[in-house]
Amino acid sequence: MTAKNYSILCITVAAVTAAIIIFVPGLAESIEQSLLQFLAANARA
Repeated sequence: MTAKNYSILCITVAAVTAAIIIFVPGLAESIEQSLLQFLAANARA
């Protein structure tokens, strides 16, 4: 995978994730909960 394709992929994933968080409340809460669990687990280490 070239750097250009990888950059496009990362930007697309970030944009889709942001759109989901803004427009889909139920899924946004699920993403937020998973992110908080991940951060809490890594903060202890």
